[in-house]
Amino acid sequence: MSRKLSPALVCAAAASALVLSSTAAAPAGAQTSSLSSDGGSSLISSSDGTDGGAPKKPPSKTASRPVSMPNGTTIQVMDDVLGRYSAHVGFRAGDLGMMAPVGTGEEFAMLFGDSFTISFGQGLWMSPVGVLAKMNEDGFIEIIRPLNDGDRVEPLVTYFRRDMETLLPSDIINIGGTLYMQAMWNESLHNVTKTEIFKSTNNGKKWTSVATTSHDYYDGIGDLITWEKGPDGYIYVMSTTFTRSEPVYLSRFRAKDIADRGKWEFYRRSTGEWNKGIAEPILEKNVKAGEMNLRYIDGHWVLVMFNEETLSVEVRISDRIDRNWDDITPAKIAEHGRWSLPQTPVNWSQPYGGYIVPGSTLDNMDIVVSQWNTETNRRYMSTQFNVKGLDTFFGVERKAVPDDSVIWVDELPATDLPQMDAEDNLVAEQAPRSSSSSDLSSGSSEGARTAGIVIGVLAGAGVLAFLAAPLLKQVLPEPIANLIP
Repeated sequence: MSRKLSPALVCAAAASALVLSSTAAAPAGAQTSSLSSDGGSSLISSSDGTDGGAPKKPPSKTASRPVSMPNGTTIQVMDDVLGRYSAHVGFRAGDLGMMAPVGTGEEFAMLFGDSFTISFGQGLWMSPVGVLAKMNEDGFIEIIRPLNDGDRVEPLVTYFRRDMETLLPSDIINIGGTLYMQAMWNESLHNVTKTEIFKSTNNGKKWTSVATTSHDYYDGIGDLITWEKGPDGYIYVMSTTFTRSEPVYLSRFRAKDIADRGKWEFYRRSTGEWNKGIAEPILEKNVKAGEMNLRYIDGHWVLVMFNEETLSVEVRISDRIDRNWDDITPAKIAEHGRWSLPQTPVNWSQPYGGYIVPGSTLDNMDIVVSQWNTETNRRYMSTQFNVKGLDTFFGVERKAVPDDSVIWVDELPATDLPQMDAEDNLVAEQAPRSSSSSDLSSGSSEGARTAGIVIGVLAGAGVLAFLAAPLLKQVLPEPIANLIP
């Protein structure tokens, strides 16, 4: 199934991208799953108190026992990200948790959707909110402070409440030190009216609007997005509607065009071409796409996605992005199950989301998974999963460890991406051509330079020898000294 954008909508999209929005809206509800519930959660509540107070220091975390999955991976639930572990920054309940690195260290920004100071539906209701976090020495996500100024989280975007509207973040990206957040304006859940891109030039403290895009853009397939910078300089986007009923589409743009969706190009799987008029799914087989996260790790593209069709959070990995992703067998890391049973990766009730922690590798990846008991609201949480063995599952060969006794020469990585054709042509034009005059002149000039260097060295040595001759004659034996002029 392909989607075409009419000329009128192309003009509208380009125009709307230049509009700075100050539209007011209000939180309405957190990201939900359509999964059924089978009773109360066996896990701790998202809230461990009712007064919304904030302890000075979060308690220590405890990981579950590693679970060997049927797909050969090993998954460990590393504990919750929020609840009592976020109370010190003024909120306890929230979901999502997409991340992007900030600064020059190992810290990263972390954004959450509908969040509450006490528990779901209790206390101050905010969306989106953000924190500064890091991975501690024990492998746990540790919340350091709010992204905003002050010691308590505040909404990253200020807006008035109107009916049941809410602003839900879709993804965050760091481009040249500037953070960009794409978010969806919802009139109740899964009813997107428009999307908006915001930017922050001070590591997430303050955000300003960059552009808005109508829900009519390609019939809404650009509402829910995830984005990542590729090795060729393009920003690649995987997107879908916010309905959990559609396939996944691929587009790209240059960083300078982030505010102008009229310049974004879609990938046509059927032809292998990029264009601005027709969008075709790259992933649709046995897929009803929900929240997703695209990242470039160890020379590979990693897509984490909640799939409503399988009721699972799935991982797909590819060495190239412009391809048919239906050919990739996913690795499930969190599968829906009953609330009445112990919560493990193979029985993780009502999962959704799935966001990769910065610093992850293919063989050791941390992913934040959301969970919401929509029947009791006692469980509304973002939880850290550690996944080992994805490299083996997807047949990714590990790089050999260099031998210190061997001198290694680094080579630039090759790419098969079509968008590199112009660069490849340029290289071809400059590549050596056998028996060409340029080759001969290049070789001649290089030889001349080498000869000049040798002659200079010899001349210098001769001058030094002439100057030192009288001194040498005084210290050398008479037979040898007589040989020196």
